[in-house]
Amino acid sequence: MSSIPETHAAPPLAARLLRERPAVPSWLLSMVLHAAVLVAVALLLRPGPPRGAAGERTAEVGIVLKKQDGGENYYESQADSGQAQSTATDSASDGGSESLAEMLSDQPPSDPSDMLPAALAIGPGSLEGGGVGSAGGADRGTGGSTRGPLGGKARVSVFGLEGEGYKFAYVFDRSGSMGGSGRSALAAAKAQLIASLQSLERTHQFQIIFYNEKPWRFNPTGQPNRLFFATERNKNLAAKFVGSITADGGTRHEDALLMAVRLQPDVIFFLTDADEPQLWPAQLEKIRRRAGGIMIHTIEFGFGPQSNADNFLVKLARQNGGRHAYVDVSQIAPRW
Repeated sequence: MSSIPETHAAPPLAARLLRERPAVPSWLLSMVLHAAVLVAVALLLRPGPPRGAAGERTAEVGIVLKKQDGGENYYESQADSGQAQSTATDSASDGGSESLAEMLSDQPPSDPSDMLPAALAIGPGSLEGGGVGSAGGADRGTGGSTRGPLGGKARVSVFGLEGEGYKFAYVFDRSGSMGGSGRSALAAAKAQLIASLQSLERTHQFQIIFYNEKPWRFNPTGQPNRLFFATERNKNLAAKFVGSITADGGTRHEDALLMAVRLQPDVIFFLTDADEPQLWPAQLEKIRRRAGGIMIHTIEFGFGPQSNADNFLVKLARQNGGRHAYVDVSQIAPRW
């Protein structure tokens, strides 16, 4: 029996098994590989136990805001932008040991303006008979008014001119001529003003503006551009303010009138003895537009009979639904 050549010898068992094993699909190998990667990533990203007071960790979510500075973009987190506010809040919460009574003791008293209903606008012709009383035949030595029910409108007067509403502004000239020639016209005006204020109830509001080259307003609280309720305290403070005013300087009407208009009162009482400088038509029109229905009464002080029956004060009153009164100071001066 002849031997089998070496080149034709049977292959080893291991090699035969490799040749004969079933082939593994490539897609299955890819799936297994990707699954292993996902499991590894999940294990790496698994959050640890929350930390609190004893080393616990808590997660925070933030918002990043994109902003521009000129042509450059930059990013700022919401936490960064609110850092200053958070610091201010923390400082306020550390308020110290001051009591509420101690903190309030240094604050100026305030009026209950926010708790009352807004005053109704009073336009031209809203009073009885379609107008207001004229100064003719009025007692020029005293001011006066009629009080209505508490919470209703007040009717006040200055040198016989009456105004009705909830809010009143008094704009009075205090230039040097108001106290000159040995006759204190300013004293007569002050007396009328104080008498008019005394008739207001605490639900009514007022403001007083004296002016020469510039306006000087009643401001006991340090808060500008406001009306004050006619409480007894405020009326007493107003009387002291009026008493402190002296006659001095020149005259500039427009600024004081516009200051009163910005307060949006129902009625403005405007008193002056100045023929010059007068308000020109453009200035009168400007005041009329801004007043928008505010009634403006004008009181003109002079010596002897009125020289001009259609001066700028007459026009100012007529254009704003009010009346004009001329007061011969020479007739009232001996009473003051």
